[in-house]
Amino acid sequence: MITVTPIYLALAVVLYSIMTFIIIANRNKRRISIGDGAQQDFSRLIRGHANFAEFAPITLLAIVIAELSGAPATVLHICGIALIIGRSLHAYCFLCTPSGLKYRVSGMVLTLLSLWMSTGAAVWMIFVH
Repeated sequence: MITVTPIYLALAVVLYSIMTFIIIANRNKRRISIGDGAQQDFSRLIRGHANFAEFAPITLLAIVIAELSGAPATVLHICGIALIIGRSLHAYCFLCTPSGLKYRVSGMVLTLLSLWMSTGAAVWMIFVH
């Protein structure tokens, strides 16, 4: 039974939904239905949202496969926490700061750590145990 991954899936859904509402509010305020209206700052918001959509699903998939493979709950929680903190920092960079490079880099490092660690745990459990 999968008991750890749904926690981080739920948190990711909340974060993604918040980001979506920010994009929707900006679309309404700017009166832009499709695209970015050639507005650099809006393009930045859209890319932050899209980056979440690119990295969160594959990382959550890796975590659930690690869980199904029998990886220890501690490892799964470390991966999940790293994912949520990483994606939150990355979102903060794109949605709340003019550049925020340190948040962006820290967010990507934590996200990749989660992805690599969960994938490694899954492979380890399959081939070693």
